[in-house]
Amino acid sequence: MSHASEKYMHELREFEAQVRIAKRELKEIYYTSRDENTKSDAKELVASTIIVQKSIERIIQLRRKTGAAKIVLTDRKARMTLRKWSSGLTKRVKDFKKKKSKVRQEHLTRYQEVLLKYIQLIANELNDWIIDIETIADIPKPPK
Repeated sequence: MSHASEKYMHELREFEAQVRIAKRELKEIYYTSRDENTKSDAKELVASTIIVQKSIERIIQLRRKTGAAKIVLTDRKARMTLRKWSSGLTKRVKDFKKKKSKVRQEHLTRYQEVLLKYIQLIANELNDWIIDIETIADIPKPPK
């Protein structure tokens, strides 16, 4: 594995760890909240975070199995996107956690909807990466 590829895998695993932390914080909101709407919002966020986590795990698995993953994952845009998500997801989940106790439920629900869209955007992009990797891996190599 090249140095750039190792560095990217490290960033991917680091992002996976941050997703797990975000999921843990959202679960904490779910279990400590008394309001049923807040519980429902948190539950929906946890479910979306689990989808992101599973997608990252699938990408890591593909990276171990195929060389095609290296092509997709070492792309500069993919690396920059991953860095953006790493900071963005953590910040947004912490903001949601702070707002839980400070704002009324209807405002919290609006914030939850925005956070949910953000997490779903991440999941969709990760799924596109998986499709790209699998497509590239399935293309037969030309004869020499």
